[in-house]
Amino acid sequence: MEARPFERVPVARFRGPVPSLVALLLAACSTGSGSVPVMGHSGQDGGKDRQDVGSQGDAGSQDQDSGGSLASESDASASSGASTGDRLALCDSEREDQVRAVFCGDSPPKLESLQDLQDALSLRVDQDATGDFVTPGDSVAVLGHSTALSGHGVSPINPRLIVMTPTLVMTYQRGVQQVEFAASDYQTGSFNFYLLRFEQTCNQRPKGCLPGDLYTLRVERDWVSWRLEDDEQLKNTPQDCRQCHQRARERPVLLMRELNSPWTHFFQPVFEDSANQARAPGVQGDDLLRDYVAAKGDEPYGGFRLSTLTPIAPFLLESLVGADQPLLFDAPGIESERWPWHEEAGYLNDPQPSPTWEEAYAAFKRGEQLALPYLKTRPVDPERQATASEAYARFRAGEIDSDELPDLADIFPQDPLERARIGLQTEPGADAVEILIQACGSCHNDVLDQSLSRARFNINLWSLDPSELALAVERIQLTRDEYGVMPPPEARQLDTEGRQRLLAYLKQDPLADEPDPRLVRAAELGMAGGGSNRTTTGVQDIPR
Repeated sequence: MEARPFERVPVARFRGPVPSLVALLLAACSTGSGSVPVMGHSGQDGGKDRQDVGSQGDAGSQDQDSGGSLASESDASASSGASTGDRLALCDSEREDQVRAVFCGDSPPKLESLQDLQDALSLRVDQDATGDFVTPGDSVAVLGHSTALSGHGVSPINPRLIVMTPTLVMTYQRGVQQVEFAASDYQTGSFNFYLLRFEQTCNQRPKGCLPGDLYTLRVERDWVSWRLEDDEQLKNTPQDCRQCHQRARERPVLLMRELNSPWTHFFQPVFEDSANQARAPGVQGDDLLRDYVAAKGDEPYGGFRLSTLTPIAPFLLESLVGADQPLLFDAPGIESERWPWHEEAGYLNDPQPSPTWEEAYAAFKRGEQLALPYLKTRPVDPERQATASEAYARFRAGEIDSDELPDLADIFPQDPLERARIGLQTEPGADAVEILIQACGSCHNDVLDQSLSRARFNINLWSLDPSELALAVERIQLTRDEYGVMPPPEARQLDTEGRQRLLAYLKQDPLADEPDPRLVRAAELGMAGGGSNRTTTGVQDIPR
C-alpha cells in the first residue's frame, strides 16, 4: 500500500466537490460538538434546560470573580443600546474598525433581527428579487463541524456560517443566541474581535427558549434586546477570544486549522453530474450539503440560500486568514493515511487509522497543544442525525409544531471514547491529572494573561493558595445549572466517574505531595504548541 496525496484542485479546472477538511475559529476555541445551550429565561448561558454532557470545548472556565459575562438588569442598557440609545462601553476605546464605525456613530442601528445586523454592516449586498434572501456567492463558507467558541452545536444539519469581506468576518449558527465578528483595525491592520448576544421573547417565558425557538427561522427574526462586547471586555470570561487567537502571541490573528485543501468539513455545492465525477473515498463536502437539504430543504440559513454555494469560498477564506497559523491540521496527510491508495486496487474500502492525527491528539492530552478538529468529516451518530433531520422536515411540512422539535445538536455518538476524541468530554478512565489537563489546561496555565482573576487557578496546583484549591473543589461540585460551575458549559465536560476521581484527588490535599511533573509541564506549555512548533523535549521523562 502507498499513501496517495490528496492534492489541491485548481479553481479553473474545478468540476466537482473538492475533497475537504477544515475548521475555522473566529471568536475563541471550544473543541467539539455537543448539545446546544437552551437559554433560560434570564438569557444566561448554561440555564436549567441544558443537558448534563453537552456544549463542550476548550473554551475554559468562568471568570473566578464574576462567572459569566452577560449584563445584569442594572447594567444592560450600558452595553446594549438596542432600545435605550445609550453609548456602548466599547466605543470609549481608541480602536477604529467597521464595527465601531457602525455602532459608535451618531445614529447606531436598531437591531430586531439578524438581517438588521447584516444590513447595518453591509453584509447583505446581493439580495434576490424578493429582497428576503441573498445568494452566498464566493463570500460565504459553511462548516459542518467546528472547534470555535460555539462549535459544540455545529453539525451538517445545524452548520456554521462564515461571511467574509476583506475587512470583516461574521460567523453565525443557530442554537445559540450570539453572532461573532472579527474586524480589521483601520490603524493597525490586526483584527479586533466582537461578540453580539441577543435575547428573544422566549427568554421571558418561565421555561425559557426551546429548540423550536433556537433552531428555526425564529431565532433570526425574534430579537427583543442585544448586547455587543469586544475582546477586551470578554477577556476574563468563558467567551474570551484571546485565549485561542492570541495564545503566546503579540496580537490576535484569525485562525484556520486546516489551511490547505482538502477541506472536508466545508459544505460544497452539489452538481447535477457529481455522481459521474471521479471522487475521493469517504464523506465529501457535497454530502454535508445533502444532509442539510434533507432536513431543511431550501430554507435560508443566516439569510442565505445554501443551495447556491460556490466551491471557491474556502480558497478565499484561506487567503484572508493567512499562512501564519499557530496550529495546523495536516488535512492532505491525514486523508492520505485514512484512505491509502494501491495502484492495482485503488483506494481501500474502509478508512484506516491516521498516525498524524493520533500524534496530535496525544500531544493535546499531554497539554502541548489545543485539540484539533475530529478526523472524521461527519462526526455524528447517523441514526440520531436522521431522526432529528426527519423531525425538522416534518416541522417544515406542518406536520408537527415547533414545540415538538428535538434539540438538533443532540445527535453525536454516545460512546464515551469517541465523544472524548470529538472534544465533548474528558477521556473515560482518565486519572485526575489527565482530567485536569484535558478539561482545565487550555485556560488555567502559565501562558495566558496572568493578570486575569481566572489565573488564580492553575493546573500546576503547587502554585496555588490553598483557598483557591478549596474554591475549585466547591465549583466542580456545582450542578450545570448553577452559577460559576467548573468546567463551564463551553468546556470539555467530565463524566460522573471522572468528576468523582478529580474531586477525590483534590480533596486529599495534593499540595502535601511532590508536584506532579505532568501538571507542571502542561501548565508551562499552556497548549501553545502545534505541528512543527510543538515542544517535545523531555516528554519521555514524564510518567504517563
